[in-house]
Amino acid sequence: MEAKTAIQIIINNYKGENNSFIYFLHEKNYYSKEAFWELYESIAALTLCGVEKSIEMIEQITQIYQRLLKYIVFHFDPNDLFTLENFPSNYIDYLERIEYALMAYSKGNVKLIDNYIFELQKPQ
Repeated sequence: MEAKTAIQIIINNYKGENNSFIYFLHEKNYYSKEAFWELYESIAALTLCGVEKSIEMIEQITQIYQRLLKYIVFHFDPNDLFTLENFPSNYIDYLERIEYALMAYSKGNVKLIDNYIFELQKPQ
């Protein structure tokens, strides 16, 4: 994935634009695994391409991660009507992927996104 495309995917998620992972969570109450992987791969691509780190981009990725955490909390809150369709039972594995991608980008450490360290693998 080219850096320009990766940056646009992250911006779209940050803004909650149509068909982004955050859009599906917030507007459709749907956990889109396809949109998740697109987001994950965009963060990984920035790390792998060696794109110069940007405080703004780190803040946007962090805010996306924080929103994801909130939606998961809302999903499990018995006093909240919010529930996510297609919510994976192994959601911790998805969180781990995004968390490590954020750390990899912010630290410039590509070892944090090596596929072999994760139980969760992208479907073929």
